[in-house]
Amino acid sequence: MVAAALQCAFLAMPAQAADDPRITAAVDQAVRGGDYTSAVATLRRLAEDGNAEAQYRLASLNRLGRGVRQDDALAFKWMKAAADQNHPAAQFNLGRMYLTGRGTATDAAAGRSWIMKAAAHGYHEATASLTTTTPAVRALWDMPRRIAEWKANADQASSARGPKHENLQRTTAVLSRNSVPQLGDAAWRGQTDAVKQLIAAGAEITARDEDGNTALALAAAAGRVDVVNALIAAHADLNTENLLGERPLAQAAEGGHAGVVEALLRKGADMAPRTRTGDTALILAIRNCRQPVVKLLTDHGASVKTAQHHGITPLMTAAFGCPAGILETLIAKGADIDAQDEDRRTALWHAADRGNTGGILALLKHGANQRLADSEGRTPLLRALENSNADASKLLLTNGADLEARTALGNTALILAAKSGTIDIVAELVKRRVHTEVRNVVGYDALMAAAHEGRTEVVKALLHAQVDRSLLNKKRETAVDVAVGSGHADVARLLK
Repeated sequence: MVAAALQCAFLAMPAQAADDPRITAAVDQAVRGGDYTSAVATLRRLAEDGNAEAQYRLASLNRLGRGVRQDDALAFKWMKAAADQNHPAAQFNLGRMYLTGRGTATDAAAGRSWIMKAAAHGYHEATASLTTTTPAVRALWDMPRRIAEWKANADQASSARGPKHENLQRTTAVLSRNSVPQLGDAAWRGQTDAVKQLIAAGAEITARDEDGNTALALAAAAGRVDVVNALIAAHADLNTENLLGERPLAQAAEGGHAGVVEALLRKGADMAPRTRTGDTALILAIRNCRQPVVKLLTDHGASVKTAQHHGITPLMTAAFGCPAGILETLIAKGADIDAQDEDRRTALWHAADRGNTGGILALLKHGANQRLADSEGRTPLLRALENSNADASKLLLTNGADLEARTALGNTALILAAKSGTIDIVAELVKRRVHTEVRNVVGYDALMAAAHEGRTEVVKALLHAQVDRSLLNKKRETAVDVAVGSGHADVARLLK
């Protein structure tokens, strides 16, 4: 699963990686700038220092040959180093390497052991591989036997045909040195003529790599439209699934390969199926902000209302961080603007949460309701202020937000703005004459919140607005007491 492997190697940032700015920077270099070489240099330094996440990512790059020479043995080395440090994704992938004999001798017992360790850590793919009985998963556990049979058959065929047939035998062998079918390898590389020659020579069009990908899936993931068309002409199965339940259409959609998506849709590829994680082709396209693909899929009737886990709709997914154009497309196709997920969060709430100003503008333009609060009483404005998203807060504040709304903890927009030190928002709220004396569940008003955080400029602005500095919180403290207790002497002097 090449496309998913790249996603795993870079885009899905676990918490420990997100906490390390060096790994984050390396990811940005590779994904956004295509600079795999620099990314590899950074990851190698960290891997050699014992960083498990860097070891795992470096192993993934060595498996794929991105920024480095493709090297299964080196991939195995780094994958095992990360797995030995209890990195769940590395443990799962190390298990698969043992099962397929990739970078090491085939060892079914070791493979299963490592996958069980990953499952014990709650790693979803490992758990799924141990608990499901789909043909694809059975094929994974049966891989060592299948590889041995394939190699034995290839050796037998070579001996029977004699030297003059050796080149043909090597060309049509089911497995390459990397456990990838020769047809699949040529498909991934975009070698259209080679693909046609292999098919003509009798290569098995349904052969799969260790992740369950057929040649069509690999070509779709790589965006090789000419190869895809050649395989479609040879009657390749459009709707075959790999081990993660991904079909060629989903893989092309995730990669933003509009030409491939169009070719598959034209031949009747099914848009509705979901991957093991519940994603449709449309959701994968939206999550990666693939606007041309989103338009293609919705033009062909992909549902814009079908929710994922926890009630997350396609529009909400787009609101996480996609540009306005994608949201406009979904809205034009009938997406419910004010739909709420299981936590009563709307698309506008999610856009505010992520500070997606483009998404906020698109949703407001189409009449999104700002006053819908989530299960904790947080409106989009309150959520933007909680996250100190100043630009998002300004947009919401000036477009009809409820300025007196309160969270379940009793925090108003003014309290949250004061706490985060968003002075422009504080000034605007004061100008609009919001109630300054409101206190939250622990008795803090905006002045106390600012004093607690040491927000000198906010305290000055509130004092200039003549807020009541004598109010008491539930501990019978005034704002000056809060400032002293929090160690903000400069603020305390202002309040005395």
